[in-house]
Amino acid sequence: MGILSMFTSKKSPMPANAVGKAHGSAAPALGSGIHAVTMDMNSYLASDEKAWLTYLRQPIRPYRRPGLSMREERDLWYAARAQSRAMGERAS
Repeated sequence: MGILSMFTSKKSPMPANAVGKAHGSAAPALGSGIHAVTMDMNSYLASDEKAWLTYLRQPIRPYRRPGLSMREERDLWYAARAQSRAMGERAS
């Protein structure tokens, strides 16, 4: 049982090693017709990461609390950012 087995269906009619061998084809079916799209660094998610790094550079961070992990601080910061974005969209 490999790591990737958790992503496959338990009710699969074909074994995992039979992918691409159906109907006598020799070419693997995974990746045929799929084109990779590169992520634009100025996209919505990248802007969140840039803003988070900018926030971490600040000498006074409003969401920093004693005993909070970085993940918890990021969750607080991200919730406030999402709320401010939602308020900005309503005002537009």
